[in-house]
This record gives sequence, structure tokens and C-alpha cells, in this order.
Amino acid sequence: MTTDDRDDLQSGARPNRGTFTGVVRRRQTRMNVRVAERTARFFITVGGLGTIVAISLIFFFLLNVVFPLFESADIEEVGKSDLHDNEAVALGIDRYEVLAWMSDGAGHVRTFRPDDGTSVAELSTEREDGGVPISQSFSPMLDRAVLGYADGGVVLVEISFEEEYPTDEEAPDAAHLAVGEVATTGDAVVQRTPIGQLRSTRLVWDAAEASFPSGDSPIVLADSTKVGDSPSFASLSEDGKLALTRIRVRKSMFGDETRTAKVYELPYESPEGLGLPAHLFLNGRGSDVVVLWEDGTCRRYTFADGVGSLAEEIDMLPEDGVRVTAASHVLGQETIAVADSTGRLSSWFLARPGSDDAPLQLVNAGESSGLEGTHFTSLVPSMRSRLLVAGADDGRVALYHVTSMSIVGSASSGLDAPIQELAYSPEERTVLAVSGPAVARLAIDPKFPEATFASLFTKVWYEGYPGPEHVWQSTGGTDEFEPKFGMVPLIFGTLKATFYSMIFGAPLALLAAIFTSEFLSGRVRARVKTVMELMASLPSVVLGFLGGLVIAPFVQGHLAAVLATLFAIPFMFLLGAHLWQLLPRRVALPWNHGWQRFGAIATMVPIAVVLGATIGPAAERAFFGGDAESWLGGGDGGTFGGWVFMLLPLSLLLVGWVVQRYVDPLIRNRFPRAEHGTLARVHLVKFVAAAAGSILLAVLVGGGLSGVGFDPRGGVVDSYAQRNALVVGFVMGFAIIPIIYTLAEDALSSVPQHLRLASLGAGATQWQTAVRVIVPTAMSGLFSAVMIGLGRAVGETMIVLMATGNTPIMEFNMFNGFRTLSANIAFEMPEVVKNSTHYRVLFLAGLVLFGMTFVLNTLAEVVRQRYRKRAYQL
Repeated sequence: MTTDDRDDLQSGARPNRGTFTGVVRRRQTRMNVRVAERTARFFITVGGLGTIVAISLIFFFLLNVVFPLFESADIEEVGKSDLHDNEAVALGIDRYEVLAWMSDGAGHVRTFRPDDGTSVAELSTEREDGGVPISQSFSPMLDRAVLGYADGGVVLVEISFEEEYPTDEEAPDAAHLAVGEVATTGDAVVQRTPIGQLRSTRLVWDAAEASFPSGDSPIVLADSTKVGDSPSFASLSEDGKLALTRIRVRKSMFGDETRTAKVYELPYESPEGLGLPAHLFLNGRGSDVVVLWEDGTCRRYTFADGVGSLAEEIDMLPEDGVRVTAASHVLGQETIAVADSTGRLSSWFLARPGSDDAPLQLVNAGESSGLEGTHFTSLVPSMRSRLLVAGADDGRVALYHVTSMSIVGSASSGLDAPIQELAYSPEERTVLAVSGPAVARLAIDPKFPEATFASLFTKVWYEGYPGPEHVWQSTGGTDEFEPKFGMVPLIFGTLKATFYSMIFGAPLALLAAIFTSEFLSGRVRARVKTVMELMASLPSVVLGFLGGLVIAPFVQGHLAAVLATLFAIPFMFLLGAHLWQLLPRRVALPWNHGWQRFGAIATMVPIAVVLGATIGPAAERAFFGGDAESWLGGGDGGTFGGWVFMLLPLSLLLVGWVVQRYVDPLIRNRFPRAEHGTLARVHLVKFVAAAAGSILLAVLVGGGLSGVGFDPRGGVVDSYAQRNALVVGFVMGFAIIPIIYTLAEDALSSVPQHLRLASLGAGATQWQTAVRVIVPTAMSGLFSAVMIGLGRAVGETMIVLMATGNTPIMEFNMFNGFRTLSANIAFEMPEVVKNSTHYRVLFLAGLVLFGMTFVLNTLAEVVRQRYRKRAYQL
């Protein structure tokens, strides 16, 4: 009986002849261990479930904010009233929607209350000698009008609403009003505001003296614009004279105003058999006049350097029998919306299709099919966005968004006849529709028409652009700005930042982990790992600051040296490894796992930097005409060098494959029993020859491509910006290296030691063991490390915010900047209006980022489980 058996018998354990010792051990876990285990299990479970719940709540919160972006507009009829029998020419309404005005063809301008149609005041546009206006044109903002008369006179009108805040004593007739109630007092409408004040609103119709631009023939069409303080108007008379009148406004130091009009006649000729046009438009810059006939014939006249000329003639409606039923300027007076008898709506503006050097021409940016079974008879633009209200011949009203080219909502106005005129309130909440004597009032909630799936994720043809593009530009400098919420440039920027940071950081981190885990002694490995983990403690804002204000200017000032150093560092490492092989075996073997080899490796870095700083300027003079940045910006000379720079990595790979496939077997056959020193010298010669051959191959191929006219600029390399993807690759690579390195080193160190010993015992070298045994076994951990580093790069904010230039452009150019989803949120969220389209689109950017990381992590987990299964089978 053994000592253990005697101890078990003495402790009371019962003999069992079925076991090896004949004794069954009674094992009992202590109570404190069981309690600690159950407590830990509880908190781990709660923590895991809490994490899932928190992530789910974040997802549903983002979804709740984003979902309204894709809702249709709400349009609802709220009332009707009768005004008079005269045909309406134009309608307007104030921003508080308590006072509206209507201009008719009989020379009257009436103000009325839109809630019940009660008349408030009336004024006349009739002139003593000129009679009533025979043509009236109003700006999209309804703040200007140009009236044409039978005697050739043109009157410019400034339209506005005057608001005053009288006390109850000053307006006794309105003192009884409760909050929100409205009353008529004289020529104004008074309303009690939510804070208890009285607000009086009246129409101001400021008509200037008549101008006679072109004889005494009746003015049949006119349109106006205003550039700065100086108005301009285009007019067409009945006898076929088209004139552009520019008025110069001068103000004295005493406030007196002097207006000087100068008339320029344009070479107008009416097409044979068409008569007078139906519409005339003057663009917002006052440089182009467009005349449009009912059959779709369109002529554009341009005025430059004091001379007017016919710029182009197009057919907007090439189909037979199709007629123009309505047309209107859009906000900014650069886009013309045209409705035709088939029910379509199209938008036209000036652009240079194809290239920036092409001449300006009217282009059709797109069409909407309209409402089924009807066509539009009236169009009126919004005063604050790219929305357009369209009235149909069956009484329906539709809301059309010009940029996305889609109808975002429609409803019946309650009028059974064709809509003659429309008014859209400045706050986009109310629409007035006129048909005969009836006026219908509709309440509108446009929602978020700027954001559709097509406008967010597909190319859109924006006003003035040469063609459809992906663009992010959320704000502008004028009220006429067209928001551009293309998400693709932000997604592209996120992927670009991730790509350049991973291509720089991931290989370094993985190779460093393999080297320290498999080729360094335990003491040196512990110190190196500690230093690497300390790198992770640097805040992102510090790295971004260094990248934007230190590294970016340095790289710009020493671009050639930096690029040369990128090639010099791996070259010096490999050269140092071959030189290490020249050491006698008795010296090298004791140093392989000590500080000596690690010190030699560290010495290669400064040597490589000095080599790059020396070779870089010389290569810049030889290959780039002395200035690489200037060449990248389009300067002459250096194309040959550009090809060498781009082809060198490919030539290195090709020469390396040739050496491995043909040269290495030849060396093994030629020196089957050579000594270590001899083989070391042979491999050193092979390495130097391969490096020289790679450079020579790149130079020859680059010279050939340059000789036949191929230019490498315009793709991966192009014009240089100080804060660019190359700088981000350096800085963000520095941020992700500690994460990937630490996790990868842990995964490699956790591989069972018996696998290493078995491989080494079978005669494999350390390198063969690491590559063919350790790395495949730890592949699931290595893949997880890379994916965690990838997630860190995708979600990084401060580094890309400070070191990229924050330009939302789509270029593969490594020397230009970009904007990522996370940086865009951080940059624009503090200034955005809550619950606006911009606000919700930024949350959509967060949702897209959430989805990207979720998909990446899911795919990573699937791949990791596969690698883990394969490792388990080992």
C-alpha cells in the first residue's frame, strides 16, 4: 500500500478495488469558492445581457431619429372661401400666415385673411396713361415684381410685410383678442402672439417710377432679378424686341438714392409659325435670358462684355403634340421647372456637361412622372428650400422636390377645377390654391424632402454641376444654397482611412508580435511588450494634434525623403539580417535570444532614416524635376519618377517571386554542403542583386510607360494636400499598432508549448515553426486582433478630424484628404438645428457607422470560429 493510500484510509476514505489505488477520493469545493463563482457568474451574465440591451437601445434610438427622414409629406385641406371673379395672377402670404395678397389681371392687389377669406385692403396697379399691367412677373421669394404695360412702360415693385407690435391701448379694437386670435384693423391684421403681445401685419407695395426700355410697344413678358442692391429686368415687347435693362443704384452719404437705367437690346427673332413665347426667365445673375414657347422650343440669350447673343436653342419637349402647361423659376433663379401636358415635371439649369472646359448649356437634370391621369397647371416655388408646389387640372396639389426629382406628397384641394395660382408660405406650413373665385387653404408638413434613399446613396445631378455626382455639402453661404446630403463620400472616406491605417499598422503589429513571441527571450519580450502597451495610453486628441500640426507639415517639407525612408526601412532590416548571418556561429548563437540582436535591429531604424534622408532629395532631383509636390500638382517633368515610385512595390514582389521560385533552388543545388559562412555570403549577394534588379525593373518599365505617354497622376497619386491619407496612415497606424500587437502576442503565446517542441524536435527551424505551426494554430486570435484594430480605425474621430483636412471628396489619391462618418458627426453636430434634416442625416451617419461595424464584427466572428475550429483539430 502506498503512502497516499494509507493517508486516504486514515482520513476515512473508503477502499475501492475498481480504481488504480483502490481508494475513492471525496472532493468538496469550499463554500467561499462556490459563492465567488456564482457571484461572478451572475455579474458576468448581467453585464453581458446589459451590453446587449444597451447596444440594442442605441440602435433603436438611432432608428427612431432616422426613420422620419423617409416619411411622405402630409397635405390636408383645412378650408375654402370665395374672393371675387377676377382671374388671379399671383398670390402671396406672410410668414405668420395671417395676411395674404392676390394680384389679378384687372389691376387690383387685394389683401385678405387666409383663414376665412375676409378682405382687408385693396390697392391699384393701374397707371394714369398706361392702364392696367398686361404682364406681371414675380420673383420666387415674392419680394419683387416687374409689371409691364401697354405703353411699353415697366414698373418695378418691392413687396414686403410690415410688422408692428402695438400695445392694447394703441389698438383698442384688438385688445380683446386671446392668444392666437386674429382681427382686422384698417389695412392690417392683428394677432395675439403666444407671449401675449399684439402683432400688426400689413402689406407694403412699393412701386418705382415707370421705365421705358424699348419703345412704346406693349410689354407682354418680363422678369427681374437683383444682384446686390442693383435690380435688372428682361422684357419682351409685342413687336418682338427683347431687352435687358440694368439699373445702377447709387446712395449718397445723406441717404439719397439715384437710379440710372441702361438698356441692352438682345438679338431676338421669333421662330416661324410660333408667335410670341409663353414664358420668359432672367437668371439670378442677370446674365442669361430664357424664352420658352408652348411647344417646348427654348432659346437662351446671354449677355457678356456689353454684348448680347443667342447662346443656344433646344427643344425641351421633343415629342409631338406635347405642350408646356406651367413653368417657374426655383429658389435662386438658376433652375427652371417645366410641367407638360403628359403630367411630367422636369428641371433645367445651366451646366458644363462632360468637362469643366465645355460651354455652358441648358441641361435636363431629371424628370418626375407627376400624378397619374392629370397634368400640372400651376407651379410656385418655396422661399426657403428646393420645394415646388404644383397644382393640377383636377384640383389636386402636389409637393415636388427639385433636387431629388420626386413628388413627396399630394392631396386634393377640394377644388374641382384646374388650379390657376398657388401661394406657399415662407415657413412651408400653408398653401393657398385659387381656382376661379374660390381659394382653398391646405396645411402642409413637408417632413424631410431633401433626404431620400436616392439622394443619400446614389448620384444626384445638383444645380450647376457637370453631371450626377456623390456630394456632401450640408451648408452654404446664401439662402439659395442647395443642400447636398450624399453619404457615399463619407462612407468612402471612412473606408479610405481604415485602409491606409491598416495597411500601415496591421503588418507591423503582426510581424512584431510574431517576432517577440517566437524569437526573443522572455526577459526582452516582457520589456518590449510593456513599451508597446504604453503606446496605447496616448489619447487620440494628442495623436491628432501631432499629426495635424507636426507630422503633416514635416512630411510636406520633406516628402521625397519620407517616401524614400518608407522603402529604406525594410531594406535596412533585411540587409541587417543578412549581415547578421555573416557573424561566426559561436558568436551569433548566444546573441540570438539576447539584447545584442535586438539592439542590432533597433540600430537599423536610424540608419534607414539617414539613408532615406540622403537618397530622397537626390531621387527628387533626378525623377521629379527637383520638386515632388509641384509635380504632383501638375507640374512638368518627373513622370518617369512617378512611375518608379508606383511600380517599385510591384517589382519587388515580382523579383522576390522569381528569386524564390528559381534562384533559391539553384543555390540549394549548387551549394548542397556549403558552410554557413559561404551560404551567408551567397545570400547576401543574392539580396543585393535582387534589390538592384527590382529598382532597375521599376526604372525600365516606368521609363517605357512614360515614353508612350502614360501619366501616373490622377489615381492613387495626384495633387498634394498637407493633411492627407498618408499622414493619417502614419498617425492612426500608431494608434492601432498597440491594440493589434498586444492581442496578437497573447494569442501566439497561448499556443501550447508542446506544439513548438514537437516541430523543433522534428528538425524544423524557428521560422518554419512560427509560420507553419504557431501562426495557423493562433489564427483565430490573430484575426480577432486585426478586426479589433479595424474597428478602432473605423470609429476613430479625433485623429481623422485633425489630420485629414476634413474634405468630403472621393479620391483614391493617397496625398489628398477625406472626411469620415465619425469626423463628420463630430464636426457638424454642434452647429446643427435640432430635428432638422441635417440633424437627422447626421444620426443616419451614426446608424450607417453602427451597421458597418456590426457587419464587420459579425463576419469577423464567423471567420474566427472557422479558424478556431481548424486550430482545435490540430
